[in-house]
Amino acid sequence: MDWKAVYGIFNDLPKSEQLQLFQAIKDTLFPELKEDIVKMVGDIREVRFNGGWACVHCGSISIKRNGKYRSRQRYLCKDCCKSFNDMTASPISGTHYPHKWLKYFQMMIDGMTLPKIAEELVIHISTAFYWRHKILNALRSLGFSTLKGIIESDETS
Repeated sequence: MDWKAVYGIFNDLPKSEQLQLFQAIKDTLFPELKEDIVKMVGDIREVRFNGGWACVHCGSISIKRNGKYRSRQRYLCKDCCKSFNDMTASPISGTHYPHKWLKYFQMMIDGMTLPKIAEELVIHISTAFYWRHKILNALRSLGFSTLKGIIESDETS
């Protein structure tokens, strides 16, 4: 059976079954993406909440689980009544491409330019610029605001 026949049958399936088939194909072709994201979320959760669970908005320890959204656990603060997940208030929060961040970090560390990063990851240059500043702001909030080591500058004319 060729792919055109499969595509024809795919269109005849109900929407829910189309989504299930699409997810199965995606998981088969790109299994590392799901594993990388799950590992990344787990690592972020471990670092952020290593001192115990607390609301990211008010710091209260009076929180409870509040269902899941897009396979991410949601939490509800009993004091400020705000909800959050493991990514809330992190550089990755609100991104449409969480699976591209690991590669972005590596390319940024390797010193690639924003246009090259944007082309490689198939994202807009303004997205690459925005992500870089999210990372730099996060580093600054951790106390990495000054340069260290030997800094050289050439004259310009």
